[in-house]
Amino acid sequence: MASTLEQPKHIVVLGAGITGLQTALHLQHSGYCVTIIAEHAPGDEDPLYASPCLNFSFHEKYGAGAQWRSHAQMHEKTQQRWDLETYQEWMDLVKGGEGGKAGLSVSLNVYLMFLSQKREKWNPPIVPITLYWSAPPSETLPKQWYIPHVSSLRTVPPSDLHLGTSSGLTFTTLCVNVPLHLSHLLSTFLSIPGSTLLKHRLPTSMHLAGALAAAAEMVDETAELERSPPDVFVNATGLGARELVPDEGVFPVKGQTVLVKGEAREARTRDGIRYVIPRTGSGTTVLGTTREVGVWDTTVSDQMTREILEGCKELAPELLDKDDTFEVLSVQCGLRPAREGGVRVEKEVVGGRWKVVHAYGHAGSGYQNAVGSAREVGTLIGEFFGGPARGEGAKL
Repeated sequence: MASTLEQPKHIVVLGAGITGLQTALHLQHSGYCVTIIAEHAPGDEDPLYASPCLNFSFHEKYGAGAQWRSHAQMHEKTQQRWDLETYQEWMDLVKGGEGGKAGLSVSLNVYLMFLSQKREKWNPPIVPITLYWSAPPSETLPKQWYIPHVSSLRTVPPSDLHLGTSSGLTFTTLCVNVPLHLSHLLSTFLSIPGSTLLKHRLPTSMHLAGALAAAAEMVDETAELERSPPDVFVNATGLGARELVPDEGVFPVKGQTVLVKGEAREARTRDGIRYVIPRTGSGTTVLGTTREVGVWDTTVSDQMTREILEGCKELAPELLDKDDTFEVLSVQCGLRPAREGGVRVEKEVVGGRWKVVHAYGHAGSGYQNAVGSAREVGTLIGEFFGGPARGEGAKL
């Protein structure tokens, strides 16, 4: 928690993607004075601004959609905790009637495992999300660490399996309308008196120490900001951390998506790479995706578009027209901010002067990590001021 003194501690968050925004809002609610400095923010179109790209975008003409679907492996206990804390908070928002304005909705999540890639015509079960794998259940089910924690979990009876699948699970999950969610986070942040978003590109020539000095000077020179110098910085710069820190372990994972007309009856994913995510109430659906590790080029690939469209036909047959094709509204690419060795959420004193908590490298897990990661950052900031270490958090 923040200091109980009259003058609250001042935290400057670098970056306004999902990690930066969720962290800034959490710190506000903890009593800190928070400033965000970012080159990009909700409403911007840039492939390097990963939060609204890929399978989501701020603007109506682009794809938008995400769901809670943990990517954490069995040994990644910290990310499991972050994912579970996010799941629980989002569920509480929806149950409390706040989900709509936050861009969240509850749906039933169905996991189905493929044994083959054979295509057949089928009538999909009436559930909001279905996910498929090629591997048999003996290889996939033991890896689903979240099974004891999600709501309404059940196995899919063999009679309900389609497309050559061998087994399946259903459970209640959450779908995110990303444009609404990012907008909600930012507007909620700015609605609190004293909150500020400064849109600037920080210099990287002198790396992190130089950038932090520039950020502190920027805050000091902004006339309307009547606040103390930064006490702690949060580095939520995503791919920017590669040059800013510098951290050569940061790398992009290019993704391409297609926005099509019509709302799929459910969200569906196969092998974690092909997916269909309806944008509730928008009349559109996002089809994806690709995972091109280390690729910085954000040019749209026509070949990838064809593969996505063809691969999603069996996942969303209700969106096909009489010619067995989708009506494409847009195609877009973005870069997920990944990191060798995984996410970096840790504190550091830079140049013997600047207190920093790093929060970057979430790759494609930024949304389902968001709440838990933000809480972790809050605890690390508190430790700078003599606060207690983080407890166990959500029970795994």
